[in-house]
Amino acid sequence: MKASFNILLVSVILFSCTSPKVFTDYASDVEFDDYESFAFYAIDNSGLARLDEDRVYFAIEDTLTAKGFEKKIIPDFKVNFYAEVFNQTSNSNFGVGIGGYSGGVSGSISPQSVKRNIALTIEFADGLTNNLFWQGVVEARFDENLKGEEREEFFKILVGKVLETYPPEK
Repeated sequence: MKASFNILLVSVILFSCTSPKVFTDYASDVEFDDYESFAFYAIDNSGLARLDEDRVYFAIEDTLTAKGFEKKIIPDFKVNFYAEVFNQTSNSNFGVGIGGYSGGVSGSISPQSVKRNIALTIEFADGLTNNLFWQGVVEARFDENLKGEEREEFFKILVGKVLETYPPEK
């Protein structure tokens, strides 16, 4: 019970400052109802550590299965994912100035903060033609010091956020 509370607390803290941003795009001529089963492409250069690859893989698999999709050897669509971890610099400027006829005082503070972010991309391609028909990207702050269950929960949240938009409403 305490572990569940800790995971919930970490999740709230992680996403309280900024919520993940989700971006999606899809081919407008696709009949999404035709896609009922899935499989994964071989993971190649995902940009993630091996353990994180596994976390994302299982989060996608669990989410799609919960949505009613079936994992098959010969699928209707194939899943690919990759991530980029990057620094985001934010500048904050603060200035003070006092002046007069014969003199003046001034000051300036320009703190910079660097935050680690992650952009996780999930792609779906037709199982027969390999044509990409849906892509979702979720971007969020990334605390690389998360370990174990907290890190697993972080990736579950990211995957859940981007896949809640699939299938798209036309």
